[in-house]
Amino acid sequence: MQKQVIVADGVYPPTAEFSQAIRVSGGDLLFVSGIIGMRADGSMPASTVEQVELAFENLARVLVAAGAGLADVVKVNVFVRDDFRLFRDEIREIRARYFTADFPVSTLVQVAGFASPDYRFEIEAIAAVPTGQSPPHCS
Repeated sequence: MQKQVIVADGVYPPTAEFSQAIRVSGGDLLFVSGIIGMRADGSMPASTVEQVELAFENLARVLVAAGAGLADVVKVNVFVRDDFRLFRDEIREIRARYFTADFPVSTLVQVAGFASPDYRFEIEAIAAVPTGQSPPHCS
């Protein structure tokens, strides 16, 4: 699988750790539903920042279960309920620990609410999995 980050002349540079476009060849696409910051036992942290951290951990686990990793992610959509400006630095710091190079294409949207009033953050992803990668387990 090959990823090529596209940098266009005459377009502003990314304002954070994301790429504006990525071309992918030689791999399978994996589409990951919106992942929230919920623990395996169904409980949730109360704070937005804790939910962000747990959502990224959950995303990493889902990717591994599919035979992929965070480095294979090419697109994320991030949804926050609370005013992003209140948690911008913390969210960027968490994100920078999980996406370290060839940053995925990214969209951030502030929403009025989620399926539960307890949810504060959600991330969905598309990953380009190298051809021939077998997931460790499937159901």
